[in-house]
Amino acid sequence: MIRLTEYQPATVDLSRDEADELTVLTKGGRRVTGQPRVIERLTINGDRYDVTPGPYVGRFSLRSGQVVEITSRFAFPDLVRLLGFGDRATLLREEATAATGGSGLMDLIALGFTREVERIVGQGLEKGYVTRTFTRPPFGGVPAVTAHLSTHAGRADRLVTVARRLTTDVPVNRLIAAAHRQLTTLSYQDGDRATRLRALGAALHQISPLNGPATPIPAVASRYREAHDLALLILDGRTSLPAASGVAGVGVLFNMTRVWERYARTWLTAQYVGGEVIRDQHRIPLTDSDPTWAGRADFVVEAAGQPVAVYDAKYREWRARPATSELYQLLAYTRRLGVRYAALLHPATGAAKATFTVGDTTIETIAIDITTPGGV
Repeated sequence: MIRLTEYQPATVDLSRDEADELTVLTKGGRRVTGQPRVIERLTINGDRYDVTPGPYVGRFSLRSGQVVEITSRFAFPDLVRLLGFGDRATLLREEATAATGGSGLMDLIALGFTREVERIVGQGLEKGYVTRTFTRPPFGGVPAVTAHLSTHAGRADRLVTVARRLTTDVPVNRLIAAAHRQLTTLSYQDGDRATRLRALGAALHQISPLNGPATPIPAVASRYREAHDLALLILDGRTSLPAASGVAGVGVLFNMTRVWERYARTWLTAQYVGGEVIRDQHRIPLTDSDPTWAGRADFVVEAAGQPVAVYDAKYREWRARPATSELYQLLAYTRRLGVRYAALLHPATGAAKATFTVGDTTIETIAIDITTPGGV
């Protein structure tokens, strides 16, 4: 297994074919190649390669069978909180195998999902009623006159009946089964993880595939809540490596830039409780002469219909002093919006803040503490 950490360069052994596959993941990003830019940089270093991953965390495999795992720079409890399912401590109560396995992101997700589904299966899968049509013995229910006429033209020697039957093939179980099928295609450092996932197949093999993309199930039962949320996370199409990308083993990759934007949005909402409106990906024309030339701020806060602050979420380590390009960017946004406050939001394991003034404009760099629920 090739183990990498997001944004941190590492020197690894790769075959020429493996290097070529990883090179595909460095080109241009989704807009150019239709796939995420998982690897920021790959260069030859003697008979080895220097690899720097981008803001993706997860696991995938190459055609050679080599598994690539990109881990987060944050500790697992903090990463789980970022991913949005860390508020329920049940995910971390079972210890992962030390050193040789259980320490990767996918092992953690598979562990939480497996434990939740094992509990649900032990209690009994959710059931619901469906209407079934019977055209051959044994017949159940009552005669279906319309179906009989359309199928057999009313022949007296033929019969069609309909009946309501109780089944486990209901939407929430289809979601769980789809996530289970995806997890069983991955490899795990801890062999017990794969064994337990396979064991769940007996309870889920009769569940139908999803009819479309994975979507939240309304009014899901409380005992399904954590498995439901994990399943949505596993099946999130925006953050999974596409099957047509040229990489043989489809894995699960979480776009931590998107994850951080979602987390920062939640944090920002908690800071403004006076009726302000937060606009996401707010379009800002940069010139008066060409309105098509525009930038997009991650968040713009409006009060009484007028912008009052602009924020950009940056998924990188906090620095007291912003980069010059970031300072220019924020100043351009504040000038065009007519506001006097802007800030960069960074994930951190401790709260921090630095403040600068440019004329009558205040610029701040804020480190949000992801180890605490409030982030401050």
